Parts: sequence; structure tokens; C-alpha cells
Amino acid sequence: MRLRPHTILAILMLSASLLAVFPPAGFAAERAMIGTPSHGLFEFPVVVALKKGFFRDEGLSADKVQMQPAIGVKALVSGDIDYLLAWGSTLRAAVTGVPLKVVAGMASRPLHVFVVRGDIKSGKDLKGKTIGVDSFAGTVDYLARVTVRHFGLDPDKDVKIIVSGESPIRLAAVRAGSIDATAIDVAFAVKAEEEGMRRLLNLSDIIDLPLSGIGITDKKLQTDREQVKKVVRATLRGTRFMKDNRAGTLALMTDYLHITPAQAGKAYDAAIGSFTDDGYISDKGVLLDMQLTKERLKIAKEIPLSQVVDWSLLREIKEAKGK
Repeated sequence: MRLRPHTILAILMLSASLLAVFPPAGFAAERAMIGTPSHGLFEFPVVVALKKGFFRDEGLSADKVQMQPAIGVKALVSGDIDYLLAWGSTLRAAVTGVPLKVVAGMASRPLHVFVVRGDIKSGKDLKGKTIGVDSFAGTVDYLARVTVRHFGLDPDKDVKIIVSGESPIRLAAVRAGSIDATAIDVAFAVKAEEEGMRRLLNLSDIIDLPLSGIGITDKKLQTDREQVKKVVRATLRGTRFMKDNRAGTLALMTDYLHITPAQAGKAYDAAIGSFTDDGYISDKGVLLDMQLTKERLKIAKEIPLSQVVDWSLLREIKEAKGK
């Protein structure tokens, strides 16, 4: 029996779909090691993609490892990890000439809240206090300094900024009194308020700064473009699940972040609007971050957007989906 061309095409498409879901014995999935600076909502599209098998659907064996942002950049450059979710550190390295690119955004605005001990009533009360961050020159450090300046204080003179670890550790430090304040993921901020700490400021209210995205090396983009596209697709699918399935996302948040369902619900409602629908971050947001980085590092020369971000994969994914 001779098959018609369109029948052959349908069989081939079905076979490809089955292989993606049920790989043959001996099939070796591609390795994809993803670095993240800490636990939190900012990384949640990737967390969802891992938990729901979206990377596996793309033929990837993906793992996530936590490391400080500066170490993450070094690991990315050396090839010890393939992808890095620390937007700020990736961008800052790219601005200084390190051959890195952000190829997709996840959160276009800060998901952080500045929380303080219960006896601190206003921003002016921060003077002389100790603020905890996860690393120097990282995003949390920057957001802490933005907050201090917002209240009319000098972060280099009026407060003491120290490294205190990731979000749960910083929260415990505020509780214990070893630090007085920190900029922390909204999911943990909800828990902090229930424990008597005070929400002093929502960072998204004062600055339109991108928070998380997928960073890679220029070499990876050039030599392993198809794998990068698979990682981006899986991550975008994770974001879509978050926006379309509130109940399922709350269950994942409760388990992953070790918070109650009620806390997860409050954090979800406060944060979900900050996640991008299509992976794009506005030029305005990227340029703001670049300008702040240049000012901090005392860089005068003009730096093109193309040195920092590359949205070509997002365009290719959209075009392929349209076909």
C-alpha cells in the first residue's frame, strides 16, 4: 500500500511526539545545569518546569544548583553550569565585557519586599541599623541600597550592610536580632509579617527593575543554540502554567518554599503580575539596569543593548509556534 505524502507527514509528526514523551531505551537526554542564587519566587518558572516535567518533554535532563551570584557567573564562564538565573549579576558581568547574554526574562519587576524588625516604624529609623544581603554587589544588595536612598539616607554612611545568606537565613537573622532589616522575596515577607516583622516597602512600587532571567555564555548561544531554545521553551511553559493554574502553583509554592497555603496565596497574588508572558524585558528596564551598573562601576562609555541581551531565540520560538 502506498501512503499519501500528508499521511507520511502525520505519521512522522506522531512519532516525534511519542519519542519526546516516551524516549526509547538507551536514549540519553541532554544535560542542562542551571544555577540559581537562592530559593524564591523569582526562579519559579524554572522550578515549575522542573517539577512538571517540561524540561524532560524537551529531551533535557535538567538540574538546578544554588550558588552565590558572583560564583554563579564564574561557573557559567567556566562551563561548570550551562545557565544562570541571576539577572543582575549576569547583566553586570556583560556590561564589563564578559561574553554573556540574557536570552529570556522571567520577572520584569522586583519581587522583593523590604522587611524590618517590628520596632522600626519608618525609613528614618534605619539610620545606624544593620541590613543583611545575600552577597555584595548582587541584586539584593542593590535593592537594599535603593531602599536606603529612597528614605533619604546614604547606604555607605548611615547603615551597615553585611552578607547574611539566602532568604530564609536572612529572615531568621532578623528574627534573632543579628540584623535589623533585609530586602527579601515576597513569599518569605508574608511569613515574616505573620511573625511580627514589618513590611517597610514594596520594591516594585519604587523601581521598574528586571529581577530574573536566563543568562548564558556567547559561546553557548553560538554552538548549542537548539538546547538553549529548549530551555527557554520549557521555562516559558512554566510561566504559563503559573498564570493559568493558580491552585497548582500554590501547591508547588507551599512545598518548595515551606510556607502555608495561605501565605502562598498572598505571595502569588502580590507577585504574579511581575512575570513576563513572553520572556521579553522592555528596553527601558534593561537600560535602567545598565545605567545603574555603569554608574556604580564608574563606566563612562556607551554600551549597546546587544552586548547584554539577545532576544533572537524568543523571536524564533514565537515564529515556530505561529507556523
